[in-house]
Amino acid sequence: MQTGRILTTTLFIVALLCAGDPMAFGREARPWVDPPAANGAAPELKSPAQPSQPPKPPPASPGPETHQAAQPPRALPQPPLQTEAEPQTKTAEPASQPRTERRLSRADAAKNFAIEYLTSWSARNEVALDATAELYAPRVLFHGRTMSLARLFKEKQRFARRWPERDYRPRQDAIGAECNPVGTVCTVHAVFDYSATNPRRRRTSEGSGALQLIVEFIGEKPVIVAEHSTLLKQTRKRTLALEGNSNE
Repeated sequence: MQTGRILTTTLFIVALLCAGDPMAFGREARPWVDPPAANGAAPELKSPAQPSQPPKPPPASPGPETHQAAQPPRALPQPPLQTEAEPQTKTAEPASQPRTERRLSRADAAKNFAIEYLTSWSARNEVALDATAELYAPRVLFHGRTMSLARLFKEKQRFARRWPERDYRPRQDAIGAECNPVGTVCTVHAVFDYSATNPRRRRTSEGSGALQLIVEFIGEKPVIVAEHSTLLKQTRKRTLALEGNSNE
């Protein structure tokens, strides 16, 4: 009987609380907790279950443009610093030095050849004419006319008969030669003094002249391919002593 009264009294109190404020009971209610553990440790609090939510879809994979935007900007490669190029000293080509030496050597050879040529014309007629075939090329430009070696020989023969005694003296300080880059053709300019005598005609010619020779090297042998000479000064006279002797 007593138990029934306690239960009835409890139900009555609950009814009065609900009638006065229906939300009060809900506010005073606390979540259920487990009793303390046997060792007396504080019970572990459990949060009320959260309402289940639909799983979030995985984030869409970014497209090309989004992916590029998401990445940190890459440092652009810097061009190498351009330093001012130091001037380089040009060195002579290996072939230029031998070529220069060859040209200078051929120029000296051409000058010596011109001296030999003038010296040969100071010799007797037969010696001078015999040297013609050795001194000239097969075809020669002689005083503006192109002629064969045979024609040139006749010109030289005529001159030698007219002036059988000749003396040509080149001026050593007035001879120069210039050759092409490969040293195969050289032009020689020379100033000379001369005297020519014809005892039979009792005539003498003296003076100075300028000679131009174009010399071509066939192998190592120089030959004259062109010749031109100009009189710079000329004096002609008769040998009076011979005239006096011939009158006796």
